[in-house]
Amino acid sequence: MDLRSHIVSDHRSLEPTVVIADPFLEKTGSLVSRLTARNYQVIVCSSVGEAIASCLKEFPAFVLTELRLPDHTGLELVRWVSSRIPGARTVVHTWFADLRTAVAAAKAGAEDFVPKPTDEEFLINILLHGSSKIPDECAILRPDRLRREHIEHVVKANQSNVSLAARQLQLDRRSLQRFLKRHEVHSSV
Repeated sequence: MDLRSHIVSDHRSLEPTVVIADPFLEKTGSLVSRLTARNYQVIVCSSVGEAIASCLKEFPAFVLTELRLPDHTGLELVRWVSSRIPGARTVVHTWFADLRTAVAAAKAGAEDFVPKPTDEEFLINILLHGSSKIPDECAILRPDRLRREHIEHVVKANQSNVSLAARQLQLDRRSLQRFLKRHEVHSSV
């Protein structure tokens, strides 16, 4: 299936629908029950293809995805949702969490990245309200902040050598320089 061929042309207002893309369907029952109790319609899918079909049909307000799905990756679903349903909030919730995948999820358009296992109430709050509404003691770093800290760490590890850091980050040197300059401006405000 070519993911680029699907385009959401329906401009209805977002309904309180949650699409969950997770191959471990048996482990989502409790989460589905909690969301249903809060008056959300929940659609559970075991593949990216099913999730896209559900998104085309229901135009969800929220999408929760695992990274590894049988037909495509969760990142492809995040990219698809970000480009076709820009108002939908996307969250990656995965067993395969590390810094590199968190950065990739942020670049793909995920609004949050939550490693499994996670307390369901915490996950629901992240999904529905974002990490800004979570108390500081249990908040997970936002993907953009996580990306910035990762870049700062790599630059520091390379003794501020931008060329070496850019190679290691697989970024264009000038892009990294612009990012660092932009970060300096924001940190001095």
